[in-house]
Amino acid sequence: MGYEIAGGLGVKRGLTALGDDRDVIVMVGDGSYLMLHTELVTAVAEGIKIIVVLIQNEGYASIGHLSETVGSERFGTRYRYLDRDQRNFESGELLTVVDLAANARSYGIDVIEIKPGQDAAGQLSAAVTAAKASTTSTLIHINSDPLAYAPDGEGWWDVPVAQVSSLNSTRQAYADYLEQRKKQRPLLG
Repeated sequence: MGYEIAGGLGVKRGLTALGDDRDVIVMVGDGSYLMLHTELVTAVAEGIKIIVVLIQNEGYASIGHLSETVGSERFGTRYRYLDRDQRNFESGELLTVVDLAANARSYGIDVIEIKPGQDAAGQLSAAVTAAKASTTSTLIHINSDPLAYAPDGEGWWDVPVAQVSSLNSTRQAYADYLEQRKKQRPLLG
C-alpha cells in the first residue's frame, strides 16, 4: 500500500525512455493515497504526466473487506475521531474533514472532482477522456461506498485467522479458513 503513485511514475519514466508516449493511469484508494501522496510533487517538479484516479471511501475498504474474512469486523479501517469515553477509534464519529482533492491541488496537480450520483460512471469516463487530453498530471477524485464489494473473483487468499478469539465472527472465520485450507493444492514441490 502506498506504492501506486510512485509505481506509476516509474512506469511513465520507463515508457518515455522507450519513446512510448502512452498515458499511465494509476488507481489508488484514499488510504494508500495518504501513505505516499507527496510523489505528486515529483510529477509536477519533473513534468511527468500521470493520471491518478483517487477512490475516496473514508478509510481502507479493501483491507476492511479482508478484515471481515478473518473475522475482525473491519477493525480500524474507517477514519474516525477518537471516542474519548470509549477510548477508541471504532465508535467515534466519522472523520470526513480531510479534503484529498484540495491536497492534490496544493501540489499543482489538475483535479477533476466527481460528485456522488447516478451519473458518476459517465462522469468518470468523461474525466478520463479529459485527463488524457491534458498535457499535465491530473487527479480524478471519485467517492465510493466502502461496503460495496467488487464481483467475486472466485479466488481465495490464504490469510491465517486467529485460532482463539472471544468474537463469534472470528471463530466462524477460523472454521471457514480450515475448510478452505483443505481445498488447497500445492503447485510446486
